[in-house]
Amino acid sequence: MTANEIIQEADNLPKAEKLQVIHHLLGAVEGADAGQQKAVERLLRRLENPDIPEAMFRAMEDIEDGRTVDMETALHEKPPWRP
Repeated sequence: MTANEIIQEADNLPKAEKLQVIHHLLGAVEGADAGQQKAVERLLRRLENPDIPEAMFRAMEDIEDGRTVDMETALHEKPPWRP
C-alpha cells in the first residue's frame, strides 16, 4: 500500500478513528525528544477539543510547565519588575 492510498483511506475515517491513527503514528516516531513530544501532545489536545478556548489551553500549559504563583504571593508581594 502506498502513502497516497493510506492517506485516502484515512480521509474516509470518522474523526475519532483519525485521532486514534494520529496518536499511533506519533507514538511510532523515533528520535523525538521530550520537547517535540510535548508540542505534539499539546497540538493533539487542541485538535481533540476544538470547543475549548485557546486561553484555557495556555493556562493548562502554564500549570504543566510550573509557571504559576500562589495566591498569597500574588496578593501581598510586588512583582520583581515593578519598583
